[in-house]
Amino acid sequence: WRASHESLPSSLPHYKGGLDVFLGRAYRVSTPSDLRETHDCVSIASWDDRLVVAYRKTHIHFAPCNAKIVVAFAFQKDLQHFFEVWEQDTGTGSLREVQLFRMGEKLFLYFACLAPSKGGAPPTPGMQWTSSSDLNQWTSPAPLKRPSEILCDVKVREVAGKCLAYKASYIDSQRGKYTFYFEKSKDGEAWDPVGDAESDSVVYVGGVSDVSFEFTPVGDLVAIGRNAVGDASGFGSQLFFARAGHLGHWEPLRVSLPQRFDTPRLLCLEGELLLFARYARAPYAALLEDLPSWLQRYGNLLIYGLLPKSAAVYRILPPDGNGKWSREPIQVVRFLELYADSGSFSTALCQETGDDILAYYASNCHSSAPLLYGQGLERQVYIRRYQVTR
Repeated sequence: WRASHESLPSSLPHYKGGLDVFLGRAYRVSTPSDLRETHDCVSIASWDDRLVVAYRKTHIHFAPCNAKIVVAFAFQKDLQHFFEVWEQDTGTGSLREVQLFRMGEKLFLYFACLAPSKGGAPPTPGMQWTSSSDLNQWTSPAPLKRPSEILCDVKVREVAGKCLAYKASYIDSQRGKYTFYFEKSKDGEAWDPVGDAESDSVVYVGGVSDVSFEFTPVGDLVAIGRNAVGDASGFGSQLFFARAGHLGHWEPLRVSLPQRFDTPRLLCLEGELLLFARYARAPYAALLEDLPSWLQRYGNLLIYGLLPKSAAVYRILPPDGNGKWSREPIQVVRFLELYADSGSFSTALCQETGDDILAYYASNCHSSAPLLYGQGLERQVYIRRYQVTR
């Protein structure tokens, strides 16, 4: 019934130019079961002749109990067959926020642990990490130095002939404010400020969470984050910018963008910044601004969940030489023919075949269904080849 209604016009401009994104067919990574398990929190990495995918497996999205982290791989020339090689299970509760990346001869897996371990041990909230040099043997999970720290995104790049990893992470104060950290690592294990002082690690304090970042061809940093909690800049999403020589100084917009981009994944291809994220036609801030902030927060969240969502590829236009953003910095390049609840986008380049791969999860109902309905259904993890052309 809902699918028969005429679509409302988009609140975002459409890209006009020669850039295009083509998608191949979908390959399922996760394994369906009679228990109607759901799979999400996806991350992907290339490892020699293999493509490695990590994801969460649980019974329900909203209150994930007995969640597990699963690592599986496929040979890059045969993406139809995946083999599970590692599993982490606390035995009692929530594991989530998976980040998988290669650095040197090691593959690192970071994941959030929000529950006690087996045997009634004290809770160890926050990120933990493990690594492997062969996909068979994995180190015992170790925590990050800050309790309750949650990692959002990791990028590995070469700087002055050295391989460095950069991470964006946050700590939730539980009072509607998030403290964001941006740090670098030489080995994927120990993280240091991008500047000279420890205070250079903190790049933002406010209502934004779920951030993805990327470097432009000249080395500047652009980041985007979801502002669902709301702050002095409003509700929706926030853009950040930092010069190449001052990566620890993020400059946010004065006013948040009205749209909300869930599970963002930002990358640079063909000299352009592309964003894979959820797509919503209507602006996120649905309630009047003069209402109490708590009412706006929960009212916006409820209305957002009751409306349909799909997914799209966007182009982000970085600021000009003076650091000024354009009036329309985000444009829709194309829609992704996915489902009512699709997200957790991750990308990797296959070293053996040269293919760019997109990983994500998707529910099994139409994109015209409400987001909350899709989140309550069984979800599977998929990968697709994609190509960016001009």
